[in-house]
Amino acid sequence: MAKLLQAKEVNRGIEADWQADLEDLKGRGVTPKLAMVRLGEKGPDLSYEKGIRKKMDGYGLAYESVVFPEDVEEERLIQSLEALGRDPDIHGILLFQPLPERMDERRVKEAIKPIKDVDCATAYNLGATMAGWPEAYAYCAPAAVMELLDYYGIPVKGKNICIIGSGLVVGKPLAMLLVNALATVSLTNVFTEDVTLFSKKADILISAAGVPGLVDETYVREGQVVIDVGTTYKEGKLRGDVNREKVEPIVAALTPTPGGISGITTTILALHLIQAAKELTFEERGQR
Repeated sequence: MAKLLQAKEVNRGIEADWQADLEDLKGRGVTPKLAMVRLGEKGPDLSYEKGIRKKMDGYGLAYESVVFPEDVEEERLIQSLEALGRDPDIHGILLFQPLPERMDERRVKEAIKPIKDVDCATAYNLGATMAGWPEAYAYCAPAAVMELLDYYGIPVKGKNICIIGSGLVVGKPLAMLLVNALATVSLTNVFTEDVTLFSKKADILISAAGVPGLVDETYVREGQVVIDVGTTYKEGKLRGDVNREKVEPIVAALTPTPGGISGITTTILALHLIQAAKELTFEERGQR
């Protein structure tokens, strides 16, 4: 049976890294504060926000919800994001996605101040992530994958890695993070003729398709590490891309869902928030 790669172990390591910074900030009267900007009352957004609130409460971090109706005018949303960028009490901004198709996504995202963009919505942070710049805030889910690999000592240099799903939030930025770590990456999509030709050859298989139960025994081989990122809420429950019952007896290691990458993602968000608060408070690099 596969070894389970669990979030709680990884989170302890991340939390230990930021303790000194958080204590220093609070000693100066600064509590890092996140603004969560949400449109409408979609179930997945509400569940994600609930998880963030619980995590922030546990860490002693502050937050506020900025909620608009789903039919909010684009200009009003942009004005709110710009105002949050100017607010000295706000250190991080999280814009729930996807945005309505009627909106100019580029224009809305660029209204977020990059130094407060803790989930890589802006072109600045996406480009900086691709370039491997240390000050960039990568998307939280790809960063969570990299933290998990590092914590469990799973090497990526020179390894063959297959990512199922080429979206902008997980697949593409994660592929670049792995390439920067000198892995050989195959990035598949819905038009890939036979994904199993790539998935079975991989040393590490990562699924971010958002299709519950997609990855079964036909996608894997013995000795692989399988990481499930593609979480979906179905019938009120969190479902992963990986059919654990079929895959667990075959592979060497596996992330569970829940309890895997999704549990690390909110911890990465907290880390980025603390880093942003530190940068805004101590380094005064407001030009980003």
